[in-house]
This record gives sequence, structure tokens and C-alpha cells, in this order.
Amino acid sequence: MKSPFAVEKIRGKMVLDSRGFPTVEVEAVSGSLSASAMAPAGASKGRFEAHDLRDGEKAFMGNGVTKALRNINGQIARELTGMNACAQNDVDKALSELDSTPQKTEIGGNAMIASSMAVAKLGAKLQDKPLHEYLSQYAPATKEKLVHLPMPLFTMLNGGKHAGTQLPVQEIVVEPARAKSVVSAVQIGSELYHTLKQRIHQKFGAHYTNVGENGGLTAPVADVNAALDLVMESAKELGYEKQIKMGIIVAGSHVRKKDLYHVADKPLSARQLVNFYANLVAQYPISLLVDPFAEDDIQGFQGLMSRIGNTHPIVGDDLLVSNPVRIKRVMDLKACNGLDVKLNQIGTVYDAAQAIALAKGAKWTTVVSDRAGETEDTFITDFAVAMRADYLKAGAVARTERVAKWNRLLRIEEELGKKATFGK
Repeated sequence: MKSPFAVEKIRGKMVLDSRGFPTVEVEAVSGSLSASAMAPAGASKGRFEAHDLRDGEKAFMGNGVTKALRNINGQIARELTGMNACAQNDVDKALSELDSTPQKTEIGGNAMIASSMAVAKLGAKLQDKPLHEYLSQYAPATKEKLVHLPMPLFTMLNGGKHAGTQLPVQEIVVEPARAKSVVSAVQIGSELYHTLKQRIHQKFGAHYTNVGENGGLTAPVADVNAALDLVMESAKELGYEKQIKMGIIVAGSHVRKKDLYHVADKPLSARQLVNFYANLVAQYPISLLVDPFAEDDIQGFQGLMSRIGNTHPIVGDDLLVSNPVRIKRVMDLKACNGLDVKLNQIGTVYDAAQAIALAKGAKWTTVVSDRAGETEDTFITDFAVAMRADYLKAGAVARTERVAKWNRLLRIEEELGKKATFGK
């Protein structure tokens, strides 16, 4: 007898991401119900993350996804058809077993994560639950009865590979640390973003108020201190200087050249970079640093942990690539104390949930993040809520693919009402 929760059909199709490049969308069908999910894509990709399978041919400047679609409509569809859509661990195990390569180079991490997310959405529909409630069964165990909503990290400035400016770090983000609700956090984020935009307009000219790939503003500053000052000056104008903290998304692998880091007015060794970061956190209300060193610079991470790790989260992104195996290794080495989860880095929803469980078990700070190439899919918002993540970084309060995720968080707060808590 066929299960009422069986996956009956898997279909893949091409759609565009926020950069205008192709990505894959997967539709999962069971009876009269269907659910779709789209794979995001990174610009600054970790060397160890799941492979984003592209055609490498003339069409779409090498970014076509016909190979990934062939795998979705072929091997993945055959494997998942008939499986229980409400058994995410079994579905994701089956997906992983289709590709034995360490980084999913045959099936493609993009094909896998879109399929995994689509089945998770279908499972939620089959059980008639909001996606965050459905996904919470895979979250770390807790005695708390109320849902805890993540603190937003709003992108204010873009640099690095996410913008065509000289700012070396990829993002300056703001945490509305004293906000008591998502609504009030969004108000602070929105007002600060637009005030910063006006300040950049007045100081540098209208043509410098363009936005980067995460929606952050692209001020013509090459100095990290100057970028932080711009944000703090805007916060003071609004009277928010005591209500916010800032985070720096460095992407250390992309600012290192020949063992020296280029984030200041002169190249720095790893030891000098530790001092640079220590000085920053002494001068500014900084809440976290993400990938402050290159993905293979364990000693750099360890040095910073020894210096400020007891007061500040040192968050691994490319260092960890949301991979439970790498997370365990880095834990043993005491190289960071925070995890930045990006679902397409690891390839399945269940593995990403396991990564968060490991991090929470070690009392690490947890962040669920967007990618440079995003879609209107709001899955990461529900995932962050379900996993009780400390932070959600979904980009700026600009560009629809970013705003959609913040709007989803607003809706979840409204729907849950007194069943949810917020704040740290």
C-alpha cells in the first residue's frame, strides 16, 4: 500500500538568481500537494564546500545548469520517488549516497540542496504545519517551550567580492542588540540603512549609493575603520548608537595574498592581523567576526581565539563550510567559537541541522546566512527559527530576494505572538 506521504514526482527546472545567473528550482509532488525550492549560490565560495555544478559552456557565460537539471530529473527523481517525504533524514541520506565524492562534484550541491529543501517543504505541507515548526523536529533538543526568534544581522555596507569597491571585507552588518521584537529590530535596520544611504549621498555623491550583491551600500571607502565610522555616525544621528552592535564579514581567504592579509593600509601577517582585530573590537561595539582568516589558516584563528575569543564570537564560514566533520576537527583545535551555516555549502537540510546541533552542543554562536546569489525562496528564515539560531543574516533591507526573508521573519513573529521570544 502506497504511503500517503510518498514523494510521487520530482521535477527540476531552471530559474534565475538575484545576479541574473541560472540556478535550479525543484518541485516535489505528493497527491494534490506540491512544494518548490530554489538553490542559492555563493560568490566567495569556500574551497571545501559542496560543488555548485555548472555547465562551463558558452551559454550564460559558463553558468548554465543543464547538467544539474539532468541529475535532478534523472538520478535524484528516481531515488526519491516513493520515499516518505516526512522522513528528511532518510531522504537526505539517499541524496548523499548518490554522490560519494567529498564535495558532491558529480550530482552537484545545487541539485542536492534544492531537492532536499523541496522535500522538506512538501513534508511540512503534508503534515499541515508551518515550515519552521516542521523543521524543528530536527533541531537540537531543548526544554524551552517557546520558539526563540533569531536576532537579525542587517547588511549595511558591501565590499570584497560582493561589490566593486575598495573595501576589503565583504560586509559590515548591524545587530539591533537591544531590540525587543523583530518589528523593532527591522525598524532600526531600515532607518539606519536609509540614514546611511543619505550620509553616503551627501559625503560622496549619488552615484555611490548603489548596492552590492547582498543589498549593502557601496561607499567609496577602502579603510575598515572608515566604514565602521560611517555606520556609527548614522546610528548617532538617529540616537541608536547605544542600541546597535556591528559585525564584520571578512572572508579571509579572499584578502590573503602570499601569506599576507590586505585589510589595512599595509599588508599584515596573521599575527599582525590579530592585533588589528583586537584594536577594532576595543574601538567599536563589534559583536562578531566572520571568517577573519583564510580557510586553511588554523593558527590565525587560534591566535585570535586566544586574544578575544572569551568575549567575542569568532565565526567560521569557509573554515567550516557547514560540514559536521570539519566542525568537529576545528572544535578539537579550538580555532573558533561560532558557526555560519549556509545550506548549500553542505548540500542537505539534515546535515545543516546536524552542524547546528554540534555547534549548540559546544555553546557556540550560530548564524544562518544568505548567499550572494539568492532567490525569493525564504527557506533560510524558517530554518533559522526552527534551529533556534542566534542570528539570521539575510542581507540588507533592500533587494526583493533579501527583503522577502525579513518579511517572512516578521510574519512568523506575528503568527506566533506570545508563543515566541526574541532578544538575547
